[in-house]
Amino acid sequence: MREEERTRLAREIHDELGQLLTSMIIDLSWLEDKLSTTDGAAPSPPFVERVRALLQLADTTVDTVRRIATELRTGLLDDFGLTAAVEWQTQEFQRRTGIKCDLVINLDGTDLDQAYSTAVFRIFQEALTNVARHAGASSVSIVLEENEGQLILQVEDNGEGFTEDALSNTRSLGVVGMRERALILGGEVEIKGVRGAGTRVTARIPRPNATEGRTRE
Repeated sequence: MREEERTRLAREIHDELGQLLTSMIIDLSWLEDKLSTTDGAAPSPPFVERVRALLQLADTTVDTVRRIATELRTGLLDDFGLTAAVEWQTQEFQRRTGIKCDLVINLDGTDLDQAYSTAVFRIFQEALTNVARHAGASSVSIVLEENEGQLILQVEDNGEGFTEDALSNTRSLGVVGMRERALILGGEVEIKGVRGAGTRVTARIPRPNATEGRTRE
């Protein structure tokens, strides 16, 4: 139900807000063009600058809306599967934060059930969010692989490392959500941190039987 709501919200944000902002950009561009070609007295420079600033703000807002909609529910996960979604999220995280990412994926390429893929992807997103918010890291190593019937996701950073007090504050770190998603699939999430030596998040989830194609929600 949570993922269905995310999908609905992502669609509404992308379509409705996106269309309204696009219309605003068109009108502001028209106004900017008219100001630059108006005969007679030149328009006030502060007025022109304000219009240009609004146009820039609208462009930035469109980008923000698209990012929020994509983070709510990335189409790559639905259309191309877990591997493509993890690759994209890694690139986006590196671009947005400047934290260097080293990604290794070793899966057999078989399509996974959508609910399973979504759970793993959300655990991955939360692990990266914790790195960005709490770790103070300069690099992250990410491994997604299969081993002895389990899918293993490991996200390890070179940051400050969790203290016991920070780790016990599970609500702020999103640990509860990660562990709940793994538990539903019969798996577990392990978090180990050494102060000043980084943190490693490892999710181990039993690999489901291969499915023919990917189910749709």
